Amino acid sequence: MLTDLLHLLLLIAFVMVFAWSLYNASIFFAGLFSWFNRKKINKTSNDCNKLSGNKLPFISIIVPVKNGEKVLPRLVSSLLSLDYPKDGMETILVEDGSHDNSYNICLEYARKYPNLIKVLHRDESKGKPDALNFALKHASGDILAFFDVDSIVERDSLKRAVKLLSEPDVAAVQQRTTSLNHNQNILTRLIYIEETCSSIILEGRNALKLFVPLTGSCMFIKKEVIEKVGGWSTESLTEDAELSMRLLKEGFIIVYDKEVGAYQEAPASLRNFIKQRMRWYRGLIETFAQSLNVIKNLGRKFIDAAAYLASPLMVLLSQSFYCSLAAVVLLGYNSPIFQMVFQISLISLLLFVASLISFLLKFVKWRLNETLAASCLTFCYWFFIAFIVLISLLNVLLGTRKEWYTTPKG
Repeated sequence: MLTDLLHLLLLIAFVMVFAWSLYNASIFFAGLFSWFNRKKINKTSNDCNKLSGNKLPFISIIVPVKNGEKVLPRLVSSLLSLDYPKDGMETILVEDGSHDNSYNICLEYARKYPNLIKVLHRDESKGKPDALNFALKHASGDILAFFDVDSIVERDSLKRAVKLLSEPDVAAVQQRTTSLNHNQNILTRLIYIEETCSSIILEGRNALKLFVPLTGSCMFIKKEVIEKVGGWSTESLTEDAELSMRLLKEGFIIVYDKEVGAYQEAPASLRNFIKQRMRWYRGLIETFAQSLNVIKNLGRKFIDAAAYLASPLMVLLSQSFYCSLAAVVLLGYNSPIFQMVFQISLISLLLFVASLISFLLKFVKWRLNETLAASCLTFCYWFFIAFIVLISLLNVLLGTRKEWYTTPKG
């Protein structure tokens, strides 16, 4: 009886993990195909200036600032270098109760560039979503651009977003984000691998016209759209994913642009990484649970959105499955079902390793010895991710107090 139950549970886990892996692999390969074959959008200024009779829309750039004194200068420098008419943009720095010298630095920039930069200040931080809603009330732009304080924004970021948003059915644009410090240590290198894979999957989602989520920074939204859906949820730890679901529910389209974006810092310490990911995964799990009543009544795109939001849970399930499978083999169970599951799983893992090595050599361009080491460490990384997901899930189930953690910058 116990063996039969074990057979059943292992088989169910195998089917779920295999189906989820196959589904994401198809999106990944669609992203690879699109990455190499899609005709690039013209990046020249002339192409963008054709919009609306050569008149570009006014853009409000919103940057929440919390303890960002070390990175503010490079952010502002990149914003001042943007290829966009200076009378067609404003930058709103939302100084959100910093404990360092961020507020004074913001004020200095506002005094130096009074027509370009304005500062909003709050003595007490209530989290990033609340800061964004606060800025929304003071934004004059038809298009709102959002960047984190550690961003270095590429020059043609605004014009490319404007070009995509000129399509009437496009409500928001998510641009590429890349780690600025990916060579700092082993952790940042592993994050960079994950980040590069995520970019390709987003490209695949975009190419297949699936759910494209906003990722919190380097994103552009039409002001009328965000006002229609009620702004940002102050109850969510992943306000970007939660907003993406509301946009989807209202029928709005989000597109992804891999050709341009911003460079940002990845957490370089294990402590900061764990705190950041616990917030991310708890937020995604809660958004997934809240969205179930919408997903069950709607079509393909909503089911795909559910698959995206459930990704942390599927990572936990997949790593638990492989641990259970290894335990079954070590304990000597030898039924036909176990043999089938083990053989298919082993072949899948070998294919994954081969694909990962090829991917790292092609995209990350590390030396062969670095690539082989990274391939081995990637397995450890994902088991560690699964552990963080487990803690996040327990926090959701136990209803522990939510805390908005701002990752230290600089």
